[in-house]
Amino acid sequence: MDVKNKILVLGRSEINKAGLVSSVMAGTALEPCVASSEASAQIAWDIDTRYYTAQTEFWVDSTEPLSTAHTELVQNWLSSPSTRPSIPIDTSTHELHDSLSTLVDAIVFVFDPHDSTSFTDILPWAQFAIDYEPSILLCVAVSDTKVGGMDGQKDEWFDWCVQMGWEWVDLTDVDPESEYSVERVRDALVANEWATMVPKANSKTGPKTDHTPDSNVDIHADSNADHAPEPAIDAPPEQRDEWDMFDKIASTVDPRRVTELHQRLFTQTPQSDMSELMSQLHSLRTEIAQLDPETARTRAAELALALGKHTL
Repeated sequence: MDVKNKILVLGRSEINKAGLVSSVMAGTALEPCVASSEASAQIAWDIDTRYYTAQTEFWVDSTEPLSTAHTELVQNWLSSPSTRPSIPIDTSTHELHDSLSTLVDAIVFVFDPHDSTSFTDILPWAQFAIDYEPSILLCVAVSDTKVGGMDGQKDEWFDWCVQMGWEWVDLTDVDPESEYSVERVRDALVANEWATMVPKANSKTGPKTDHTPDSNVDIHADSNADHAPEPAIDAPPEQRDEWDMFDKIASTVDPRRVTELHQRLFTQTPQSDMSELMSQLHSLRTEIAQLDPETARTRAAELALALGKHTL
């Protein structure tokens, strides 16, 4: 029986894909590239968080440079990312995509900004994402050295990712306060609702053995009807600080944006179409992740208020 728990990691043979996978599993910074004679690998990863366990597997494979025609198509697409050109896919690639569609729920595409043509290799996987909609799509820029002076080209890649629903993670960013990190790649994968996910029975008191994103806390919060409600206690100072910060951010949002967002999610989208609602939320989450931290906090507050408005 096919299980959709595979993480496809793709990039050219000279790119440090194995190092990225090792760093994601260990929760550490990306190590320098170590030459490997293996073009592909399968690496089991048992995700173990405070709230659930899930058996997943990295499938690491190398891409080959595409034709000149494909390269030109990507370059034209980058100059106008809102367009959707017809992507030429041969029969063998289509059959490969079809066979992977029941197994792969995450794609991590890795390229080196020093070689801008390596980004072109994303083209057939952009079509895979359109056809089969895996839950996680990450475009990760890596290099053995920090890459500066490429802001214009990075902006093109970033804009393309936003338009196509891929999350841009620039591990070559020279900004010391950059939000991009291996931890972001790890968090995105850990936050996915894997087909192999097994909730822990005692998630409130169990040890936290993984870097679980804060967004998982409410989603997987334990509820046990056999337990009497616990008496209310004052929140610790750090939690009160977080609520104060949220209140401060929420007070700056535009109520009209909250209303428009609520209408977009719950009025314009048929309430019976849960898959469309989840797609909209995934798209919004991807857009928010690409913003600068201050704007992202405001947009996240707007989304939280829009969702809260629906439950009132």
